[in-house]
Formats: sequence, structure tokens, C-alpha cells
Amino acid sequence: TPQKNPVGASITQALTAAEVRARLLDLPEAKVKWVQDGDTVIVALGRTKTTIRLDSIDCPEDGQPWGDTARFGLIKLIGKQIVRLEEHGTDHHGRMLATIYVRSRNGGDWINVNEKMVALGHAWVMRRYYDHLPVDRQVTLNRREAWAKSNHVGLWKTPNPIPPWEWRKQ
Repeated sequence: TPQKNPVGASITQALTAAEVRARLLDLPEAKVKWVQDGDTVIVALGRTKTTIRLDSIDCPEDGQPWGDTARFGLIKLIGKQIVRLEEHGTDHHGRMLATIYVRSRNGGDWINVNEKMVALGHAWVMRRYYDHLPVDRQVTLNRREAWAKSNHVGLWKTPNPIPPWEWRKQ
């Protein structure tokens, strides 16, 4: 059921982690064309180019400390790859909100890219906008962020990292 979040996005309820594993190959397939920043990519979805905003995470902005590193981290994960998209609706800029899945380099398991960006210390969890995720996925995001933070991984090794939503207000 679509619901509105505080910034006017139209959101649909996400699958549990188990449901995603069961249905992963049924999710839409796309080719990554361009990584705009750490949480925004352009994909070819069929013949259409679509801008994807990684759901429930927020990476440092262009010009913000760690912004370029987050972008390059996402390029390393999904650049020019075929990915699967779990669509969650659209944001107030008209971008598709999605969880992106990519097959690991060895061709084995599928990786939840949104969670991986948090675990690598390239992103914050956007708790204010993740109520549409089942509790198991909220817990996983929170644990990955806590792990990255406590182990000083990625942006968490920099002094006083500023969340992007605070950076944008400056």
C-alpha cells in the first residue's frame, strides 16, 4: 500500500529479507550506466534510463568530506553491472527509491548494495524514512551502521562526520 513520507515521497511496503531471497530473480533487472554519487545511480531499465535513489540510506554529498569516496565505493560495487531492483516508490524529485542487489564478483550470492554501503562506512541509515522496511531489515541496517561506527570504518574514521541532512542545511 503506498504511503507518503514527510518529504512527499510515495512509498510501498518492502519485502522481508527472506522474501527477497525467494523472489530475487523476479525483481526487475537493470544495467548500471552512471553513478552520480554515493546514493544515486542512473540505470537502463529496458530501453528507459531511470534515476535510482538508494532507499533508506544517505551518503555524504558532493563537496562534503567522504562524498567522493562514497561515490567511488558505489562505482566499485555496481559500476557497469547488471543489478536487480526492489522498488519502493518515488521520492519528491521523481527518482525511483529502490534497494539494489548485485551478484558478488565470484558469481555467488547477491549483495544488498544499500546495506553494503552502510557496512563499508559510506552511508548513514535514514531512520526517519525507513518505516516501510520490515523490522528485520531495519535491524540489519542499524547493526551494520553500529558495526562500521564502532570499528571506525569508512567515514567513521574521520573526525566528527556530519550527516548529509545536516550538511545540506549549511
